Amino acid sequence: MGKKSAVSRRNFIQRGVAAASAPAVLGLAGSLFAGSGPEVITCGVIGTGGRGRYLMENAINAPGVKVAALCDIDQKALETALAAAGEHKPKTYTYYKRLLEHPGLDAVFVATPPYLHKPMIIDVLDAGKHCYAEKPMCITVHDLDAVLERSRTAAGILQVGQQLRFLPQYHKLMSRLHGGEFGRIGFIRCQRYADWEGPGSRGEMKWLWSIEESGDQILEQSVHELDVINWLMNDHPVRIAGLGGQNLIFEPEGCNVSDHYGLTLEYPGGRHAVFSMTKYAPYEIGGRIINAYAEKASVDAPLSGPSRIFWRGESTRPPEEITAEEVNTTYEAVKGFFQSIRQRTQPVVDAETGRTAALTAMLGRKAIYERRVATWDELLTEGAPVRPVRD
Repeated sequence: MGKKSAVSRRNFIQRGVAAASAPAVLGLAGSLFAGSGPEVITCGVIGTGGRGRYLMENAINAPGVKVAALCDIDQKALETALAAAGEHKPKTYTYYKRLLEHPGLDAVFVATPPYLHKPMIIDVLDAGKHCYAEKPMCITVHDLDAVLERSRTAAGILQVGQQLRFLPQYHKLMSRLHGGEFGRIGFIRCQRYADWEGPGSRGEMKWLWSIEESGDQILEQSVHELDVINWLMNDHPVRIAGLGGQNLIFEPEGCNVSDHYGLTLEYPGGRHAVFSMTKYAPYEIGGRIINAYAEKASVDAPLSGPSRIFWRGESTRPPEEITAEEVNTTYEAVKGFFQSIRQRTQPVVDAETGRTAALTAMLGRKAIYERRVATWDELLTEGAPVRPVRD
């Protein structure tokens, strides 16, 4: 392994062990700055389509928050968000740099298509604002590194929208798992099977079907599951083998993203995970699955409901459940962002965590596009191809 990769992995392990403690993470312990942040946080939203509007609505529901500015190039999206903002009555803009000049802004949400993230995140940080950036943080290795570097010297914090990191049952699970109670994880299986919604069903998200604008399905959507696999493994993969592509879904016009794929991920110590995705699975035989198999126990970790533990070699020890209150993870992520601002603490999902999640997805995409086993070091050196290799 190269020196850069080894350092990256070591830093990731240290972050993962710290993140395993639910009280530390959910309480956002560990002050970065002296003093405290503003009692009322004034924020803006760049990108007021479906996701941006949802972030705005959750920000409005958080205590002590004022939504003062909105920006979008789509007038209809802007008007819809303005109506949803109610009594906040934010000022609207069609150019994001004008929004950054709005007086009194403390924080800005970036919820634009992923290919726009890098310049917007950096401009928000350069303006001295705190930034909540939707996932994936960026769609190229170069852009990820540029954002990470800027975040390290910025006055404001940067939080990335990997909201599954806010599931309370996962924090309970990770605390026990990383504490060694279940032994070493040897294998994980994970899937994300959904039914494509058809042409026009996401009219305001046409970019989602474009590799150039979204980074492909693996980066724009499956980055959530890949981040959870990394969290469970407490590391990032050293290599990935993958096959997949586009074989059934070619609409709407211009759609070029993958509609299915399968990955085998290898982690340090000979540990492995398999992850598969398809966009044409009916609900009845689809869904999202995350199972982890360890020395002493195996874990079923769904995205809703309790995590279940099944013990190995101990027939007298019954299965158990790790329960927690069901939460809106987006609201918890938004609320956590504001809490980090007020307490001046490290966000739960910082730039390094967001970068590692995106790099993992890019490594899988590289393997699929190049039809081979691709390594982490190759990704950092070569980057990820922007289009699949064709016969």
